[in-house]
Amino acid sequence: MKQLQVTAGLLENPSFQLLPVLAGVLNRFCLFLQNFCSNSTVLRTQTACHSCSISMFVQCPTGFRRSPESLIRTSSLQLAVSGCSFQCFQQVEMKSCCPGYWGPDCTECPDGADRPCSGRGVCSDGLGGNGTCSCQVGFVGTACEDCSPGRYGSTCSSGTCSCVHGLCSSGLKGDGRCTCFSGYRGPRCDQELPECAALSCQQNSRCMEEALTGRLVCQCLPGYEKSGSQSKNPCLRPVCHSWASCAHTGPDQHHCTCNQGYSGDGQVCMPIDPCQTQNGRCSARTTRCIYDGPGKSHCECLPGFETLADGSCNLKDVCKPDSCHQNANCSTVGPGRVRSVPSALLYLTVTCMLT
Repeated sequence: MKQLQVTAGLLENPSFQLLPVLAGVLNRFCLFLQNFCSNSTVLRTQTACHSCSISMFVQCPTGFRRSPESLIRTSSLQLAVSGCSFQCFQQVEMKSCCPGYWGPDCTECPDGADRPCSGRGVCSDGLGGNGTCSCQVGFVGTACEDCSPGRYGSTCSSGTCSCVHGLCSSGLKGDGRCTCFSGYRGPRCDQELPECAALSCQQNSRCMEEALTGRLVCQCLPGYEKSGSQSKNPCLRPVCHSWASCAHTGPDQHHCTCNQGYSGDGQVCMPIDPCQTQNGRCSARTTRCIYDGPGKSHCECLPGFETLADGSCNLKDVCKPDSCHQNANCSTVGPGRVRSVPSALLYLTVTCMLT
C-alpha cells in the first residue's frame, strides 16, 4: 500500500511524484536580475516503503538529499513484516516578481518599476498581475499620465473646463483658459463677435479679435501654427509617444495609435509580451515561452524534455543502470526524476502503513 504524508501543507507521495507546494519559506531576497525575486523554499518527500535491510541502497529523487536521522520504521497492519522509509529534502528558489513588475516574464509596469503609473495610480503587479494601472481620481491614461477630460492643473483637481464655443487648455500643463472659435469671445467663449466674413480667413484659421489692438484678424486654429501664410499640421510636432503614430483628424484634433507590437493609449506605449498571456500559446507542461521582441515569441522545450521531429516536446528517459536498487525497476516520472518500483518479490513481502 502506498504511504502518504502531509507536512506543512505539502502532500508527499512515496513514488516521488512531488506536488509543487511550499513546505516552508526560509528566507526571501530580491535578485533584481531579469526583474525576478526569489523565495528560498525547502521541499520534502518520503521514500517508498522498502525492506529495512536495503535502506543503504535506496536513493532520494534527483536533486534531493537524505535528511539526517530520518529513517522511519513502520509496522504493517496486513503482514507481520516491518518496513523502512526515510525523508528527503531539497532547497529550491521559487520565482516571483519584484515590486513594479508583472506577469510570468515580470515585465515592467507602465512608466517604470521605480514609479509605476506615474506615481498617480496602482499597478497590477506580481506573477498574477496584468500590468494595468488603476488611476487616482482625476487621472487617466495607460500610465495615469494625463488628466480626465475637462480637468486641468498639475493635480488634475482645478475644476473642469466650461468653454461654450471654444477649446479648453486642459491636462497637466493646462490652465483652464478657453481659446474661442471664430465669431466668439469672452472668458467662456459665449459672446459672439462682429461679422468676420470680409476677412476671408484661410483654411485652418479663424477670425478672432487681436488681444493688443482689438482688431479682427485671422489666427491659426488651436493645434496649428503659422508657416509662411499657411497653417501647420500638429502631427509634425512630437505629440505622440515615440512608439506611436499620429493621425491628423481636424483642427486641434489628432489621434495617437501605438505601433504594431505595442499597446497603450498612444501617449504611453508598452511592448507587448505574448508570453504574458496564456504562456504565449505554449504548452505549460512541456514548454516555456521565449520573448523575442514586441509582439513576438516562440516556444522552447523545458529542461528534461527533448524536441521531436514534428516540433513537439517529449519527456527524456533518464533511467540509468545504477538509478535504482538491483531488485527494483526504474521509470522516468518527470524531468530528471525517476521512480524505483520494488520487484514483485519485495513488493509482496513488505507493506508499510502510517502509524
